[in-house]
Amino acid sequence: MELFSEIYSCYYTVVAKILSLSLNNPITKKDICEIIDSNAFSESAFYIMPKLIDGEWNLLKSHDNKYLSKLEGEVKLPLTLLQKSWLKALLFDRRIALFLNKDEVDRLRNYLKDVDPLFNIEDFYYYDSFSDGDNYEDTKYIENFRSVLQALKNKTVITITFESEKGRHISGDYLPCKIDYSSKADKFRIYTAKIRYGKVVCSAIINMRRIKSVGYSEESFKGNISFDEYIEKHKCTEPVVIEISKERNAVERCMLHFASYEKRTEYDEETDKYISYIYYDKKDETELLIQILSFGPVIKVLGPEVFLKQVKERVKRQAELLGI
Repeated sequence: MELFSEIYSCYYTVVAKILSLSLNNPITKKDICEIIDSNAFSESAFYIMPKLIDGEWNLLKSHDNKYLSKLEGEVKLPLTLLQKSWLKALLFDRRIALFLNKDEVDRLRNYLKDVDPLFNIEDFYYYDSFSDGDNYEDTKYIENFRSVLQALKNKTVITITFESEKGRHISGDYLPCKIDYSSKADKFRIYTAKIRYGKVVCSAIINMRRIKSVGYSEESFKGNISFDEYIEKHKCTEPVVIEISKERNAVERCMLHFASYEKRTEYDEETDKYISYIYYDKKDETELLIQILSFGPVIKVLGPEVFLKQVKERVKRQAELLGI
């Protein structure tokens, strides 16, 4: 299977852009040349212009010394075989029901019936992960997930009732800002802003599985919430510094495992090891601590002292439980 398809070359992209812009509004030759110069090679105008206007493509028609697209709608690039194969594989993922209903899945499977999936879900074995992941087959979970996703897309406030870690039932009006997935925990969680009287009063991270109900809210929020600003505001003052050895493919595993975190990694020639500085949300400190400990001896925590103290306490407690 070819990884590159010619329909995504710069020539196809340029022609698609010209035809989309000239669909309802006439454009001049100068406009066409500027689009070509900005998105293709400098000499491309000599090749593309004649073909578009009166050559073998003949996709533009003259209109008051300007040009209009002859097409009836916008240009939509077809899916490549690689994209179809990837989509076919996703249809067998049990989390697909969170994003597509049964009719949509059935239609796509029928459309892709002659396409081989890029990979088989059964071929993957997840180790060193939690065994109590979210139940993606639960109808209530699916309903809650879709309601949150819809609110996220529409930027609307919703009333969420959920169970806290201590077993208390909490209900409030929240504006979903981001849905986050942990491959290690196999769980979804929502980053939200709690809204009261049209203003943000605090932020909250809610585990999707703990949500009991999602309903309509009379609250609304007119402003804009920048998730980047949220992350910056709640980011730790000092990054966790870890030393990564090369054993057991540790470097590649760490880069993949901590891909969701902001980090900076350097190679230390003297020790022949890698030093990584990981920045994290303060609320994620315990989870990051558990993730680092799961790598065992291939990772050494160098600082900061407060985080290192927690590592020592966890290791000591584990040793006591094992009778070491």
